Amino acid sequence: SLSTITTRTVARGDDVGGMAAAGAAAGRVLIIYVGGTMGMTEDEFGSLRPSKGYLTSVLKAMPELASPGMPDADIVEYDELVDSSDMDASDWASIAKDIERTYFDYDGFVVLQGTDTMAWTASALSFMLDNLGKPVIVTGSMIPMAKGYSDARRNLLISVFIAGTSSIPEVCIFFHDKLLRGNRSKKISTEALDAFYSPNHAPLATVGVSIQYHEALHRMPPRKPFKTRLDMDPGIIAVRLIPGFDDQLFHILKSVPSLKAVIVEMYGTGNAPSRKAALVDALKALINADKLVVVVSQCPTGHVSLNAYAVGRKLAEIGCVSGEDMTLEAVATKLSYLFGRGLTNAQVRMMLTEDLRGELTRAGFGQHQ
Repeated sequence: SLSTITTRTVARGDDVGGMAAAGAAAGRVLIIYVGGTMGMTEDEFGSLRPSKGYLTSVLKAMPELASPGMPDADIVEYDELVDSSDMDASDWASIAKDIERTYFDYDGFVVLQGTDTMAWTASALSFMLDNLGKPVIVTGSMIPMAKGYSDARRNLLISVFIAGTSSIPEVCIFFHDKLLRGNRSKKISTEALDAFYSPNHAPLATVGVSIQYHEALHRMPPRKPFKTRLDMDPGIIAVRLIPGFDDQLFHILKSVPSLKAVIVEMYGTGNAPSRKAALVDALKALINADKLVVVVSQCPTGHVSLNAYAVGRKLAEIGCVSGEDMTLEAVATKLSYLFGRGLTNAQVRMMLTEDLRGELTRAGFGQHQ
């Protein structure tokens, strides 16, 4: 299986110092290397491809990991390195199981993977890791470690440092100079080194010459024991509405037995075309077929408010659910998680608009709560 691997010691830190927060001791960190650009090298055709053992050997020889103030770090490299575009719920489950297996041996975890589905992994893990009391930092790079001008080294080192010296009890993404809540994050660029942002939530920490933790935004430590929930229901689909969309396509979806929920990316605050009664009828038919219909906005920032306009109110009246200010990644993985727990349609409908892992801001409570 993916997680069958021998743990390799990378480095052992010395005295606590450097950028560690006051009173913080550098702890132990497990680096879980799943795949991605960071550990790729060029083949004979000049194309990037996974290189088994390369990144592990680089990390074992990296002097910064042995510098004073850095946490002790071990690495597991998966037997099959996975391109992030190939990742799915089974890969998220492998990561979650490795964290569960070693949870009490380490103070924090760093997951290295490709950037294309990094926000999906971070969102999924935030729900799968129940009552998480330690940092899980997901990171990667836009440029391979093998390139001299790569962003890989900095992203990795800062992620390891934060995972081993902070006590942020949640899944995060660190990239470039920001620590973001994982289930609030999105990839926004295929070229910029600052490739991730959090549209509706401020960063949990920012990095310059020092690390500035914004502690008022951090989640509270859990009060119950840590556990994993590995079952994710795949019966979720997202449809982006475009002008002139053929409403009959929704009628096709209602006959798919495995489909549990349809996420519809609407305009603005959750508006649908007022002159297309057939669209409302098609969505109502989906709901009558026991499919949950969730409305999110095509706008990257802001909040879905189905009652703001008459065209949105029609959706609320037939039983569509607001995605609040959640990202598409958060809505989809949250639905998958909730249905994976065996909850009914009615139970999922109720819990979708509850804040489970800091993934949403309830309307009227202000941003960044």
